[in-house]
Amino acid sequence: MKAVTVSMMLFMAIPAASLAQSRPADVPRQIYGMVQVVDATTFEFVKSRQVVRLAGYEAPRLEQTATSAGVGWPAGQVSRAWMILRTLGQNVNCGPIGRDAKQVLVAHCFVGETNLAATAIAEGIGYAFNYPGEPQVPAYFDIERKARGLGYGVWSSPDLLAPWLYDASVAKADTSDRRLPESEPGLPLPLPVNQTTR
Repeated sequence: MKAVTVSMMLFMAIPAASLAQSRPADVPRQIYGMVQVVDATTFEFVKSRQVVRLAGYEAPRLEQTATSAGVGWPAGQVSRAWMILRTLGQNVNCGPIGRDAKQVLVAHCFVGETNLAATAIAEGIGYAFNYPGEPQVPAYFDIERKARGLGYGVWSSPDLLAPWLYDASVAKADTSDRRLPESEPGLPLPLPVNQTTR
């Protein structure tokens, strides 16, 4: 029994050691403190102003809506409100694992012993999702299968697009809407306003 325990401890230590060796110098080992929720997947730490996105997790966009049992609900706003309620007045402890394509820190974050991404996925607040080039979190997909099977949250709405599919549909609509209206040829259209994080 001790041999199994020791081998499991060594197995768990190897990935952590190799991750520590490959950690870029500009990625802190830990960030701790109160956060401001930017959206359902992203925080800004109040004191340090560091922006962190949850690893292996994605949630409906703020403007997305869903319909469950004939009742409409603001899926993106619910996901953001869930994250606010989980972090409000609490210290959040994040272990960054790298940076994404936009140089935002990607991390596993906890309130106490509660893994925020895993809990959100389990409660149907969002989705297990790994962006290309980011570390995989296979356990989140197992958690998602259970939430999907139970029809929790986002899984209760068959018409709700996953956020990456929603982004693609919005991008496609944006390119098709760039034509000038026929009734007012030659008038310049205003550029779209993009919400950016600090």
